[in-house]
Amino acid sequence: RRFMGSKSTPTSNKIAAQAKAASDAVTAAHVPAKGTMTGAMERPVWRRFMDAYEHSLARRPILTKSITGGILFGLGDFLGQTLSGQAREEGFDRARFIRAALYGGVFYPIPAHLHYNFLESLTVRIRISATKAPFFKAFVEQFVYWSYLSNAYYHAVLGALQGFTPQMIYNRVEDTLWETLKAQWVFWIPVQLVNFRYVPVRHQLNFVLVVSLVWTSFLSIAFPPEKKALPVHE
Repeated sequence: RRFMGSKSTPTSNKIAAQAKAASDAVTAAHVPAKGTMTGAMERPVWRRFMDAYEHSLARRPILTKSITGGILFGLGDFLGQTLSGQAREEGFDRARFIRAALYGGVFYPIPAHLHYNFLESLTVRIRISATKAPFFKAFVEQFVYWSYLSNAYYHAVLGALQGFTPQMIYNRVEDTLWETLKAQWVFWIPVQLVNFRYVPVRHQLNFVLVVSLVWTSFLSIAFPPEKKALPVHE
């Protein structure tokens, strides 16, 4: 006697196949495939480092950017002292190196993190199209507020770390800001157009920090703090 349902149908076969696929997926998620751990360990070191960095950036963005900024600003000052010949002629200035690393690791990351997130939120709020967004962000950053504030902030913080008086800090900013801005517009506008066009928001500060190796080297050569201990104006 043939019982109802004993014969397979296309529908029942499809359901059975879906159930088996779901079971296999659960098993794969909980039981590592043979060689999986070995394969993970065999990945290139740089790839494992980038995965760990991405994980840290997602969980602790400011701390991760602070560590990155301290390392890269310190390296930028090291390159500046080396390329300018100061390290060879006068000896490596450790105090100056520490000031640069402190600025990049402590004083710069939080304002910069807030700046890039603000630019993104502003762009979304006023509904700037994707094709126009890089130009809008670059314009706001370079000509509305950030370039003036960030460069004045840079010179002021380094002056304060040197022990300058408020008047000496003001003189330093006044005497260096315009020259710094002109150099910044030439260097950073093209860089930021690329950054805002192709780099995700969470990585934009990191992109700037890497490119800042060149910029920080320039600042260290062009505006070394030791040569800007300006007298108080009469």
